[in-house]
Amino acid sequence: LLTESLAIGALNFRVMELLDAANTGRFGHPEVTMTRISPVAGKAILVSGHDMGDLEAILQQTAGKGINVYTHGELLPANAYPGFKAYPHLVGNYGGAWQDQMQEFAAFPGAIVVTSNCLINPELKGYADRIFTSGPVGWKGLVHIENHDFSPVIAAALAQPGFAEDAEEKRI
Repeated sequence: LLTESLAIGALNFRVMELLDAANTGRFGHPEVTMTRISPVAGKAILVSGHDMGDLEAILQQTAGKGINVYTHGELLPANAYPGFKAYPHLVGNYGGAWQDQMQEFAAFPGAIVVTSNCLINPELKGYADRIFTSGPVGWKGLVHIENHDFSPVIAAALAQPGFAEDAEEKRI
């Protein structure tokens, strides 16, 4: 079993090596970055999960539309990649871990996209009309984004109130 365990560990290491090469090859090497964790006035989209390709597509499709984009949970590290720093409307991170999503998503005044992590029943807190899924995530009754076409998310963000004012700036 030791040999099998070491083989699994080696495979895991190789997969992480490939993932790192894909991310740094596409978005650059992460830099030490202080990331804003307080809201900015304006319309908003929150992107949760791990899928940096979805985040990039959302940033490209929202450029010049007056929509601020926030990372959530496991996507926080995306703020450190130079490729994402090119988008001034990626304004920071909102919220924390997936297990707090019911409270955080309910309080978020914009559209939400869950890309690759856990999703807790959005009907319980009343935000099912403005949450979308992509990639391996899905939920009965929610719009699932296909082919990186985030136009339904953008329309939902524009229909929501967004943040009324800038909160006192906080960074981590």
